[in-house]
Amino acid sequence: MDRKEEGSRSVDAWEEAAVLIAQEIRDWSERVLEVPTATYGELPPCPFARAAWMREHVMVHVCSSLDAAIEVKACFPPTEELTHVIAVVDWEQYTVEEFNAWIDDQNKSHFGVWMMGFHPEAADDELTPEYEGLGADDYAIVIVQSLEHLVRASDDLRKTGYYHRYPAPDLEYINQRRETFYAWDEKVNAKAYREQEERLLQERIANQENEH
Repeated sequence: MDRKEEGSRSVDAWEEAAVLIAQEIRDWSERVLEVPTATYGELPPCPFARAAWMREHVMVHVCSSLDAAIEVKACFPPTEELTHVIAVVDWEQYTVEEFNAWIDDQNKSHFGVWMMGFHPEAADDELTPEYEGLGADDYAIVIVQSLEHLVRASDDLRKTGYYHRYPAPDLEYINQRRETFYAWDEKVNAKAYREQEERLLQERIANQENEH
């Protein structure tokens, strides 16, 4: 086998693996995240997933490292209508602790874009039903989405029984995320107000000079 043929086969194998992972993520959503359960107050684990898929507001990326998530955050920040699901195939280079610490570091400088992650070796979520999969190799998942959209959605769920069985640490995380957003939103709005006032002042000065 020459190098060209070997390279072609490697590309084909990568594409096949990526397609299977993307299919598995969609299947996982259909079979687990979108199915109502008593654990979540007769709501699905992710009540908004089905609508997001149907409206094509979910973009799946299959990548080798976490750098792809940084690029998505920096270059293609999600709007409130779009969620990026990033499957990281070379997950073994990160321990669970390193992976979670990386997520936390990214969210400290979120700029309105929030990340959540799932490591293959992390403890199972007791609230979410198990999923067998379609046979793809293990991969980590990073979800990148609008912090505002995430917080608004959580606020809506507070009016239901969705969070009734949530463990205290998980509820504390959700409350801290909410506080993080409103503090950031207040700062952004204050900056926008100052810029608008400065622009209006400059316009008044320019108009007065033109009158004279």
